[in-house]
Amino acid sequence: MKNKSGGEKVMKKKFCTIIMVAFMMLLLVTVGAINCVRAQAAERTSWQTQVIPTIDGEWTSDDEWTDGEETTIGNVVAFRSTWDMGDEYVMTRWIIEFFTDTTNDLADFWDFCIDGDQSGGSAPQVGDFRFRISGHTEFVWYEGDGTVWTEKDLDETEIEWAMSLSESPTESTPHWILEFQIPKNGGTVQLGPTWNLMFRVYDSSNALLGAPTWPEGSDMDVPDSWGIENFEMGAIPEGLSFGVLVLLSSAAVIVAAVVLRKRSRLDKSS
Repeated sequence: MKNKSGGEKVMKKKFCTIIMVAFMMLLLVTVGAINCVRAQAAERTSWQTQVIPTIDGEWTSDDEWTDGEETTIGNVVAFRSTWDMGDEYVMTRWIIEFFTDTTNDLADFWDFCIDGDQSGGSAPQVGDFRFRISGHTEFVWYEGDGTVWTEKDLDETEIEWAMSLSESPTESTPHWILEFQIPKNGGTVQLGPTWNLMFRVYDSSNALLGAPTWPEGSDMDVPDSWGIENFEMGAIPEGLSFGVLVLLSSAAVIVAAVVLRKRSRLDKSS
């Protein structure tokens, strides 16, 4: 009787230990997922380029941008970015797709704002840069002066860009696509290891849509509201999703319970 009672105590202890470990794993996964969700609206990552894209305003090949992390604004806009060590500069490259903009209007615009030293502020600072593309053809640089944006004459080597009304692997209906690249450590627009940014797009044919913006709710004139752009070495990871990890953790608990229950029955029958 003593041996049997001791065996049952051991089994219960093992069961409790497995349940506790599984619960802790699930808790860690949950906390990590919550943190990702909280940061997603204002933080993202550029991974190292695996396929160097052609800056022509379209997907030149189906795998041209699949090495970049996709960030979306609803089902309206999607964008990706990568970086690499070039011969002279570190380059960062971007593709932005405006799925619902399928018309060519002079009043359309795309704004992209950069805070290379992450100084923030309640107004555009010196060293904060912005470019605007109007009507899909006109490109203008701006720099903050501590109060407002002022137009800035920069050399054409500061950025290479192209736009086109094209289909893509992510949307078969032709829509506006912007591609551009900027040297991170050369020229006037200096970008740090991490930097803050925001961008917005506007389609005058669909004015009710407003101006979809990343991060959502941010203000072009308030750098403190912009998002964070991180840069990581290596290829974008192909990790398990939160849902899959939860299922695996739950399955571990169920399997452990079934195995221990069967073992307990065998001990009792013996």
